[in-house]
Amino acid sequence: MQKGFGNVADMATFRTFILAIVALSVSGVQSVTGAAADKALSPRDVLRLGAEEVTRGGEVAVRGVVTFVSAIDRRFVVAPQDNPRHAGVVVLPEAGVARPENGDLVLVAGQIRRHAGLPAVAAERMDVIRKTTLPLASGVKQADFRRGLLYNRRISLTGTVATMRSEMTESGQATVLGLLLDNYTACVRIPGAVEPEGVVGERACVTGLALNRYAEDGVFLDAELELAGVDAMDVMEKDGLQTFAIVVMCILGVGIVFFVGVSFVLWRRNVQERREAAAVTAERRRMAADLHDTIEQHLAGANLIAAGVLAIEDVPDDVKSAMKTLTGILANAKAEVRSAVLNLRGDGGQSLSLDEAISAMVVALRKAGVFARKMLRGIPESMPEGMRADVALILREAVTNAVKHGKAGKIVFTADPIPPNGFSIMVLNDGLPFDVDHALGPETGHYGLSGMKERALRNRLSISWGRDGRWTYVRISTGRDNT
Repeated sequence: MQKGFGNVADMATFRTFILAIVALSVSGVQSVTGAAADKALSPRDVLRLGAEEVTRGGEVAVRGVVTFVSAIDRRFVVAPQDNPRHAGVVVLPEAGVARPENGDLVLVAGQIRRHAGLPAVAAERMDVIRKTTLPLASGVKQADFRRGLLYNRRISLTGTVATMRSEMTESGQATVLGLLLDNYTACVRIPGAVEPEGVVGERACVTGLALNRYAEDGVFLDAELELAGVDAMDVMEKDGLQTFAIVVMCILGVGIVFFVGVSFVLWRRNVQERREAAAVTAERRRMAADLHDTIEQHLAGANLIAAGVLAIEDVPDDVKSAMKTLTGILANAKAEVRSAVLNLRGDGGQSLSLDEAISAMVVALRKAGVFARKMLRGIPESMPEGMRADVALILREAVTNAVKHGKAGKIVFTADPIPPNGFSIMVLNDGLPFDVDHALGPETGHYGLSGMKERALRNRLSISWGRDGRWTYVRISTGRDNT
């Protein structure tokens, strides 16, 4: 009795189970057939629907390839079958709809909804047509991801894990990574917990769905990447010894290139300075020969003529007085030309450093009864020979003018550095004030100031004259002189 009742109960239970399956298939997971399947849209078509069409709703059927299945909720993304790399439409499956897998070619039917500001499908039915192979999610532009142009696409990003934190969501714990890319840090969200050991500071490749965040008024805020799970993050292994060797080789390579480059520049500079020095020496000797063979000889002849006039007995007294003055001027001019010839035939002080040349001027001034001293703090150790000679001649001319024309009793030489490699040299004297704008120039036979300016100009130096309290000064400096 009990056995028969058990058999009847088993049969009733079995019939109930069969009826439940049939009812479930009819109501929840029935196949997408009929007119809905014939009018299936591409995910592109759904994404193009206007706001009024989405608000109006209605049932649609969508055919495409599943590119992402969320582990946070039940949603999945369906992309165009002919181009799974294209943006997909979000599918929100209702209860009873099976969970697909990545690569499934599916046909879903349901109502149009709005999700995260975009059209989505609230799926009531789904058919898996066949399995496909998803293409690699690579080759995306980081800038496009950052601007939100890759929304609802399955992409891969490669960078360095800069930060890691855990947060609780409605579906459980999640891990948020800060992935340092080329020029900004991307937000990566992973369902579940990830241990930070061996991850932070390492290079990683993550593959997931590009999502956008919007403000309430629809303004785009930022983009983030959602992974389906920890398996979608690939931490790149690296050989410590190999990395160290690469770093060492890079440092050595850079060092060798730098050393060769600096050596070549110094060699070229040395060759150029030698050529310039040789050209200056040759020009000085030519000028010395011209002065000796022309001007000095003419001055000597003029002096003889003036002396001959003085020897005549019946020459008027005013003529004799003029001739005496003339002979004095000619003798002084001849002495100055001879001094210039000797200076040009020599090395122009090029064998002396600038410090030594200034020291020699100080000694000569003191012997002449002029108080002189030097305070040199900024003369560069290395200076082209031509520049050193011209600076020495400028200083010598400044001293001559101060003593001869300014009646100076005190001369002070100063030198100060101008970072990074410049200098400023001054000759100060307590003589009469000097107005460079009203000084005698070449038109009156005075070439001192013009010569100083020309020497400064050809060495790209600034030269200026001025008054500082009771001191009159001449300044030579590198760069532009704003005084």
